[in-house]
Amino acid sequence: MLLSFSPDVELGGFHWRLFNVGYNHQSNGRADPISRSWDRLIAEFGIERGDFALLIRPWHVIDEGGDDNPDITDYYGHGDITAVYKWHDHSFSLMGRGSFDTGKGAAMLSWTTPPLLGPLRGYVQAFAGYGESLIDYNWYQNTLSIGIALNDLLDRPR
Repeated sequence: MLLSFSPDVELGGFHWRLFNVGYNHQSNGRADPISRSWDRLIAEFGIERGDFALLIRPWHVIDEGGDDNPDITDYYGHGDITAVYKWHDHSFSLMGRGSFDTGKGAAMLSWTTPPLLGPLRGYVQAFAGYGESLIDYNWYQNTLSIGIALNDLLDRPR
């Protein structure tokens, strides 16, 4: 469940255009012993300036999944920050999250190409850290993903 608002407030040259609040349940849909789930209250703030946007998403964990993953915040922390930059119809984003207490976290760098065929864009993503998938939240991984995207984070309706 998510409530979304568009404050449209200007602050020092930045435009505050996004404010989301909601409840998030995430689960891998598996049974024990590989079941993973957690419940969070999430807020998300989005500001932008020209071709740059910053998304700040803190969360409060309601239930870490009981015995499934009682230490998940040691790896995911209590929020993430994503910076997005658009250049000549290419989009670049960098997400970071982590726990100050444990020093564990993750970074994800993404590139979305200009449209290749209709609205379809190429997509490349590099991930390093913990929590690339919920089932392996406590394993450090480096992954490279390639795929197709329908839009990018800074696409706006015309």
